[in-house]
Parts: sequence; structure tokens; C-alpha cells
Amino acid sequence: MYTLRVLFSNAPWHKQAEIGQAGWRGVRAGSRWPHTSPFFGGELTGGYIPFPFFLSTAAAMAKRAGLETFIRDSIAMGESYADFFNFVREYDPQVIIMETSTPSLSNDLAIARRLKKDFSKALIIFCGAHFELEQEKFIESNRDIDFTVYGEYETALVELLNLLHSCLVNESFSLSEKGEISVLPEKIASIPNLVFRDGAAVRKTLHGKPVDLASLPWPHRDSLPNENYFDSVCGLDLPQLQIMTSRGCPYGCIFCVWPQLIYRGTHYRTRSPEDVVNEIEENLRRYPYRSIYIDDDTFNINREHVLMIARLMKQRGLTDVPWGIMARADRMTENMLDELKEAGLFSVKYGVESADQQVLNDIGKKLDLAKVSQIIRYTKEIGIKVHLTFTFGLPSDTAESIEETIALAASLPSDSVQFSIATPFPGTKMYTEYDARGWISTKNWDHYDGSTQAVSRTERFTGEQLEGYVRKAYRIWGEAKVKRTLYSDEFKQAFKNKVAATVGPGAKLVLLQSANIALTCNLLRLLHEEMPYEMHVVTHERFAKEFVSIIPEKRVHVFRNTGDFSHALLRDFAKTLREQEYLEGTIIPYTNPTGCGYEEVEKVALELASTIVAGVTMEGKIIR
Repeated sequence: MYTLRVLFSNAPWHKQAEIGQAGWRGVRAGSRWPHTSPFFGGELTGGYIPFPFFLSTAAAMAKRAGLETFIRDSIAMGESYADFFNFVREYDPQVIIMETSTPSLSNDLAIARRLKKDFSKALIIFCGAHFELEQEKFIESNRDIDFTVYGEYETALVELLNLLHSCLVNESFSLSEKGEISVLPEKIASIPNLVFRDGAAVRKTLHGKPVDLASLPWPHRDSLPNENYFDSVCGLDLPQLQIMTSRGCPYGCIFCVWPQLIYRGTHYRTRSPEDVVNEIEENLRRYPYRSIYIDDDTFNINREHVLMIARLMKQRGLTDVPWGIMARADRMTENMLDELKEAGLFSVKYGVESADQQVLNDIGKKLDLAKVSQIIRYTKEIGIKVHLTFTFGLPSDTAESIEETIALAASLPSDSVQFSIATPFPGTKMYTEYDARGWISTKNWDHYDGSTQAVSRTERFTGEQLEGYVRKAYRIWGEAKVKRTLYSDEFKQAFKNKVAATVGPGAKLVLLQSANIALTCNLLRLLHEEMPYEMHVVTHERFAKEFVSIIPEKRVHVFRNTGDFSHALLRDFAKTLREQEYLEGTIIPYTNPTGCGYEEVEKVALELASTIVAGVTMEGKIIR
């Protein structure tokens, strides 16, 4: 009996670093804000890697339907393009599903062309959060793509796969050498969320109803690199279990991609708390996860849903595993935070975006700023870590509103922050508004990566000015945070005692640039100006100029072949430097409060010297 063989793929998306030029690596499936980040060599994994919820849920549904199914997350694996194509050749699927996104589209189309060339009989299906997937002209222009499934795609995609499987079994479906299909278009047209070819024409079906979350199986995880999925959220540890307890958001932020391109409106739905906690408990039993991240669009919309999950976690004895959430500060209460803390809540992401109420109102966020600061401070007061997000370049932003936002960010007791430039992703209300006003700077989707590169301007700012504000904000926030901690008499004395207990006066110490630059620079000033040691710094070359104004340039030792302290790539460099300089101890700055994810940094530190003298966090805690 024939069984349709299906590959679900989150395909590679990266560019290797070259001599004198940084590369990049991207995240796509599972990310609300697909983006790239600089890559200087070493492993392609590490840092933020989201779990591919839609793709893995669809794979679980296909497996439940009896289809031969494999899901491959090349991004989480750190897989090369060559290895990906070799795997496809070995697996020999009849259908290849690729989740795509706006900034990865050209990369993904190039992969599809190669797949169609090498595996002409395979059908290729695109899905994901990109507006062109629901346009007939996209299929017309890209002959290598056989179907697109737009919106919230799992149910429609598996309906299509079941139809293809049924027709294959009944021999009413076949693939030509060119991968053309012979399924009756009328059967395909009964499935929602599709764009497909009907002979020379292209047809589109209507978007279906929002998915009933109770009908979905738990995401498939068995063949995935579960050790690599990670959202640090102020120091959550690896390996991390990422789950969803709800979908959708009742608010209407004009920039938010998933509600507009995936959910098609404010369709807020919750899973049953019992099913959520069952999934957590089962996954903790099967794999040694050390933290949990609940990756809901907004976790605390439904108070009863939230508190029931917390109470069930306490009843099941799951409070020893720390967990994090994304929430709205103005929907949080002190009582709710108290109960979540008792259930093991470790950290919260709060989206603030702006310190100007009118700016927030104009983007549809409807955030009550009067309540935000109080809740953020209370969250921190009871020992829950806080991550805050801010956005520059919103439609009614002024110089005053951005400066006020930077000042607010610097004044709040956050453990970490994210400053972004508003990115009007095509298909969102923001894009429509910016395009109508002539504010879109480029329609090259490669540049829509939502990080530090502006793709639009506003009435008052150029893209370059917005990029400058992001750099300024990180600098001011970092300086403010570090000065609150490192310059206290209590920290200074504790740090001096810690170092003096390990090495004597005049010792040669090396400080690693392994955290926020403000932390490293201020630690260096303290060590160089107030303590009796000869200080050296090991840093990637892009940070070197920050240190030569503090210590002699000859003591600033730079590397270029990796950007993430890869032990394999820095071992020889570190050993040579140790022999040349007779280094006696290392000091490690840590971005997060627990030091998680710093294993490679610590290995390099021990190659540089026999002893790690101290490790210091952004909170001024000495953790080594």
C-alpha cells in the first residue's frame, strides 16, 4: 500500500562569514519577527532559536493521519545547505513543505528552485507569514512552487496532504517527471487557505475559520534538536521547553504580524489548562528540560486561564522548573504575579514600545502607561526577572517621544531590553499606512529583518536617524544599569575582595568582552583605575576601539574568526596569548543573571589562564 512521504522543513537561512566581512544567520519558523543577526564564524546554533509551532503541529497532524512524515529544522540544527540537500536526497519525499517568511523569501525560493531541479517529481508547498502566499501572481511567477497555504495553515495543509494521499492510494493522483499533478481541481478547491494551479489558470480558496485549538495534537518533537530551542528571557536555562497555551490577541497593534497574516483578526483562543499542564508534565518526563518558555502572543489575556495553569503546576509539583512568559503589564495585577511566582514564574517579557500615550494609541496598542511602571517595578520587587521591548519609528513618534522612551527604559528596573526599529511588514496595517504616505524606503524583502536596519522613514525621521536612536538607547540603558550596580560601595568592596582572594597585586588578568559593552567597559575601568592589576582584554575586533581609551592598545587582543567565543575556533589563539603574556586569571562579564549559555566562553577563559577569578552579571552579582 502506498503512503505519501512528506518532509516538513525549516530550511537553512544563513551566510557564512568571509575574511573582513561578517556573515549572518536567520530565524524564521516560530518567530513573530523573522530576522537575521550578525554571524562571525563558528557554530550556526546558539542564542535565540524559536520552536516551529505551526510546522511541528502540522507534522503531528500528518503523522496522526497515517502519513509518512519527517520534520527537519535546519536552523535549530545549524545545518548547512549542502547537508540539507543531501538529506532530501536520502529521504526522497514526494511532498516538501517549506515554511517561509518575508525576509527569508528570496533564500527560500532559491532553495525551492534547487529542489525542483534535483527532485523534479516532488511537490513543493510554501506556507508561513508572508503576504504574497495568498496572491495568485506569486504562484504564476514562481513555477517551482506547486501550492501555497496561507494564514493559520495546519488544518488546511493536512487536508491537502490527506487528499493527495487518498488520490495516490486510489491511483487518481500521479506526478509527472516535471512534478505536475493530476488531482481534480474541484477536490482541491474544497480546501480553504490554498492557492494552486488549475491548468493554465491559478485559483485561490477562501480563508477558513480560526483553528479550534482543542482539535490540535501536541507539536511533534521527537526528531527535532530539542537541546537548541532557546529564548533566554533574562537567564532561563538550556535545554528549554517552548509551548503555547493560547493563540491570538484581542488588541490591534498595526505592526504585529501574526494576528494580521496568520490569525486574520483578533481571534483569541485558549487551550484547556489541563491539556497545557499535561503537555508540560509529559515533556519534562521525556526530556531533561531545565526551563520552560510559554510563547503565547499575550499570556495574561484571560485571568482564569492563567491562574488555573499556575495552580495546576503547583498541584503537579512542577514549580522547580523556572518558566517565562510574554505579557501585557497593564493586564497584570499584583495578586496574579504573586500566584505566578509561587508556581515558578522566573521572568516576564513586557512590551512597552513607547513612553508616549498618544504614540501608543495611534498604533492600536491601547496600553495603559499609568499602570505599566508600577507593575514592572512590582514584578522586579518580588524577584521575577523583567525583559522590556521598545520600538522607534512609530507613525507619530517625535524626537521628544523617543528621548522620553529612552529615559523611561533607563529608569525602569529591567534585567534586559530590546530596542527595535518599527518594521512595516507587508500585509500589515502599518505597511499599508507607510506605503500610502511614501515612507517605505525599500521593497527588497531581504531587508525586512526587524533588527537594527530601517526599511522605512517617518514624517520626522530618516532610517539612518532611527538606527542611530537604537544604538543610543542601548548605550544609555546599559550605562544606567551598570552604574546602578557596579558603582555601589557594596559591589566594589565585594568585587575587590573576590579578586584579591585569588590573585596578588600586579597580577596579569584578562577581561573577556562577552556581554553588554557597558558592563565590560565599566568593569575594566574599575579594575584598571582602582585595583592593582595589569589588565588585558580579549575581544572581537568590532569592539576593540571601546577599550583602547581605557588601557594601552597593546593589551587589547582581538580575534576575527568567530563572534561567539567558540572554543574550537579560539583554542589556539587563547593558548598562544597565554604563553606570550603569562596571564594569571580571567574575569567574565555575563549578560544574563545565571550565566546560562556561557559554557563556550568559560572554556576559552580557562585556555587563557588557569583560573576564572570572577564572573559578574549586569545586576552586579558575582557568580563565579
